[in-house]
Formats: sequence, structure tokens, C-alpha cells
Amino acid sequence: MTLLKNIQLKPFLKWPGGKTRELKHIVPNLPNYINNYYEPFIGGGAVYFSIDNANKFYINDKSKDLIELYNNIKEDKNDLFINCLVEIDKSWYEIENIFNKNKEDLVNIFSEYRENVCKKTLKNKVTSWANTQEKKLNDNLPKPINYNSVVYKNEVVINLYRKMTRMYSIEQKKGELSEVDVKLNILTALKSAIYMYYRYLHNSQEELSDFVNSAIYYFIRNYTYSSMFRYNSKGEFNVPYGGMGYNKNRLETKISYLNSSYLKDRLRNTVIENTDFFDFFKNKETNENDFVFLDPPYDTEFSTYDKNNFDFNDQKRLSELLINKLNCNWMLVIKNTEFIHGLYDNKENIFINYFDKKYAVSFMNRNDRETEHLMITNYEI
Repeated sequence: MTLLKNIQLKPFLKWPGGKTRELKHIVPNLPNYINNYYEPFIGGGAVYFSIDNANKFYINDKSKDLIELYNNIKEDKNDLFINCLVEIDKSWYEIENIFNKNKEDLVNIFSEYRENVCKKTLKNKVTSWANTQEKKLNDNLPKPINYNSVVYKNEVVINLYRKMTRMYSIEQKKGELSEVDVKLNILTALKSAIYMYYRYLHNSQEELSDFVNSAIYYFIRNYTYSSMFRYNSKGEFNVPYGGMGYNKNRLETKISYLNSSYLKDRLRNTVIENTDFFDFFKNKETNENDFVFLDPPYDTEFSTYDKNNFDFNDQKRLSELLINKLNCNWMLVIKNTEFIHGLYDNKENIFINYFDKKYAVSFMNRNDRETEHLMITNYEI
């Protein structure tokens, strides 16, 4: 088993719990020959993209948006998707032009708030500025997805107002911000506004065509805080913009990769499904030369990604499928907990190995930064 040498395929999307950093542990322990490769929880697909010796690939995920994105990239004629993504990226860049032409006015609004701390006056001035710039703001939005310019303008007002009141609050604790920092914060507010507008569209995706939704989904996954995707009780995605460190990011290189022939060639040789993992295997006749890699949600309280729960019963269903029904080699990589360990411990022809992983992100302290992981297989490694 070798990593690709000439053309390095890689995940096109950051995914919580992705296995890029663990490839050095995983790849050397995969079979040397694979006929059909199966991955029922594809996510970002780090392992899927890292191997090149399988004849055919079968991938799946329960996330509708994720699988829709894979399919839109796979399409031979995906100009609508790519062009929409290009336009979104352009709007992200062009908001800086609006900022550069208006930064003195916006700095003056904040300076006046410093001198006369009145939130109502600040809100009125920010609203007035947004009204004068309404046409330029609307022109900045891609025409195919300018569904609700009122929402966009409101986001501009809300984000500028919140940022300026927050800046003043920080100054009261740490001293006056430099002019450079003031401008950077105001630009961040405008970036956040356009991000929030696209987030609103994603949460109203019944109005969108599938290629537009995929383009928006890809955009917000690149700019959401810490690459997280979290939904509220209404099923709405609610993670904020990643912040100032994301302001200069662009998608040009990533879009080029999405449209590359070598990525499309891999996806064309892949059957892509959107279903429960058990249903994914119902119509598959695996044999000894096939291989299944599994990276399911972890056994923690934070095991909901992209609106899909994965609870204890699902972990049990998965273990029963692997131990009792699959007749090919498989590898499961998952966080070590007492519950998970108990599902596979002391089972005939099941091998449990351990390795450490460091999380790139510890979100809301739900995961320890250093933790032991299990590599469970039905073959010796």
C-alpha cells in the first residue's frame, strides 16, 4: 500500500475528525491489494483519497449536503456548480473593495461612538451607511444567488454594530485599539456579514438548486469557525464566521482542484451513495479481496455532524455488522472509550490496536487534546 506519488489526491473539504494526520498509522496497515474499496462514513475522505491500488470505490455518507457536493464535483458537465463557486469567491474578495472605499467613514462612525457611547445612535449611523451603500452591496452578490438582498443588508448592519460595540468593550478593558486594528475589525465585520448571508441561504436551501446549495455549502465549510458544523434544535446551521484570520483566504486554488481531471477521474470510478451504513451494505456482495475502512462518529456527547445523530444503538448495529456479516477485511478507527472497547473486546478474530492522536481543535472542551484511539481490524497487523 503506497500513497500517491505523482499526483497527490487529497480531501477537498475539512471534516471534523478527519484522518489526514493519522494516515501514517493507517496506510501502512491496509491490505496490499484491494479489489473493491468501501467507506460508509466518507466525510472528507482522507483514506479514500490516499490509496491508489483499488479497482473500484464505493463511498457513502448520511449527510445529504456532503454527498450532493461529491456528486456535483463528479459531474462531467458541472460548469454551473464551478461558476457559482467562482462567483461566491469573487463576492468574498470584492467586499474588500467596498471596505477600502468606505473605511474612513466607517472608522469615523466608530470614533464617534467612542466619544458618545450611545448604542441607538450607533445603530442608526450604521444603518444609514448601509442604506447609502445598498446598491453596491447588492451588486457584489452573485446574480444567480441574489435571493434576498434585504437579509444581506441587515447582516451588514448587525455585524458592523456588534463588532463596533465589541471593539469598544475590549478597549475599556485593554486600552484603545490602533487604527490598523480598528480597520481590520471593521473589515472582519463585513466579511462576517457576507458569510452570514450565505449561511442564511444554506439554512433556506429549499429555495436553491442543488448546484447552488453545493457551492454555498463548500464556501461556508471553508470559512466556518474551526471548520465546525453544528445545528440548532430547528436543524439550522449556526456556527459563526471563523474570524479575522480567515479574511485573506481565497478559494481559487481549491476551485482549480475541484475542477481537475484527476479528482474527477477518481470520482468517476466511485459509486457514491447517501444512506444509512447498514443499507449501504445491503446490496454489496463483498469478498476476501475487498476492503472496508470505517471512520464513524465517535462515542462522545458531540457525535452529531451535519444534522445526523449517531448514538449507542448505531455503534452496536455497526459492531454487529462488522463482526457477524462482512466477509472481507475491514479496519475501524475510533476514539477509545469503555463502551466502544467493550463492543469489540474478546471477539473471535478481532484485533484491537492503540495509537495516540492530537486534535487540531478542541471545540467547547468536548474532546481532550491528547487521547488514545483504537485501530480495530479483523486481520492481524
